[in-house]
Amino acid sequence: MLAREGDERLSGTSKADGRRDNAGAGSPDKKKRKDKQGSVGRALRTVYDETLREDVPKDFLDLLGKLD
Repeated sequence: MLAREGDERLSGTSKADGRRDNAGAGSPDKKKRKDKQGSVGRALRTVYDETLREDVPKDFLDLLGKLD
């Protein structure tokens, strides 16, 4: 029974009627969070893409060559 109560809390359903709690849906705060998450995601993708374009350091290539 305790697990079910935990699941209900995590899913946002109301214990009394089984419907989702939509309080604050579409609120300005929610939009700001979404915009912030989008900008963080873009920044992370940019850093990741730049990292992929970097050359592998010579010392690392030398170490990999010694594995052969």
